[in-house]
Order: sequence, then structure tokens, then C-alpha cells
Amino acid sequence: MAFTARRGGGSLGPAGARMPALKALGDLGVAGELNITPMIDVMLALLIIFMVVTPVLSEYSAEPPPAVHVTAQKLRDAITLGIDGHGTYFLGEDSIPAAQLIERLRAVYAVRPGDHLLYLRADRSLPYSVIMNAVDAARAAGVRTIGAISQPAGLGADSTATGGNP
Repeated sequence: MAFTARRGGGSLGPAGARMPALKALGDLGVAGELNITPMIDVMLALLIIFMVVTPVLSEYSAEPPPAVHVTAQKLRDAITLGIDGHGTYFLGEDSIPAAQLIERLRAVYAVRPGDHLLYLRADRSLPYSVIMNAVDAARAAGVRTIGAISQPAGLGADSTATGGNP
């Protein structure tokens, strides 16, 4: 047993009771103090590092590269699902009823076995649930990746806002 209760050894505990002492320490008793010198060394090293790094970081300024005119890319052979402000679905230029959306998407992706990418364009005024219903329908049809198409600010009105097809 590592601890022994000796009558002559150990230190006094609460209410004058003897504390057990380690046999290896002899009559020195249990050392209840932590050696905090390594911790202080680490803290001082970190303090010095932060004192050196902080002025460098405060003088550093990152500037993003200047923006160039963003033009909409034409997606060749891409399947785009559009939703206008009234909740009408469009696959390309064709209007699709909501009940037939899954079947039409399955038919489109049946002839494209390696391509399961769908681009989604929706009117800003639509409730989130309408968009999530379209995403759920696409997932049910086997679409693996859905990309959102947005229009950069300043390029004119969105086609869905003017009443046209997305």
C-alpha cells in the first residue's frame, strides 16, 4: 500500500488528525503543492509572443482585389428549374404543374445517367417552403447536386420580377 498511517510520520490534517505519508518520502509527508514554474514560463512566453504579434496585426490591412464587371454565364446543356412569383414551376421554357414536377425531372435525368446537377432559380418574393418543396421534389427525382442561380446586384431587374419566365 502506497499510503501508510504512521504515528510519527505525516502531517497534521484538519482537527489535528494525522495525514497518511508516502513510504518513499519518509517523514516528509504528502506534498500538496503544485509546481507552477513551468506554467509561468509558458504564460510569459505567450505574453511575449502576443506583445510582438499584436502591433503587426493592427498595422496589417487586407484589401480584396477590385471587382470586375460580372456577367451572367450561359449554361450550356444545363437543366434549370425556375419558380416565378406565383409559384409556377418552369423547366427550361416549359411550365410544369407542381404535381408533375417529380415525374418530369425523373424523365429528364433518365437520359442523363451521369449528370445529376440541377440549377434552381426562384423569385425573391417566394416563401421558403415553396423553394424547399422544389428541392425535395428534385431529390426525390434523383438529383444529387442543386445549384442556386442568383442575379448580381446592379445588372438589372430579374426576369421573374418583370413577369417573364425565370
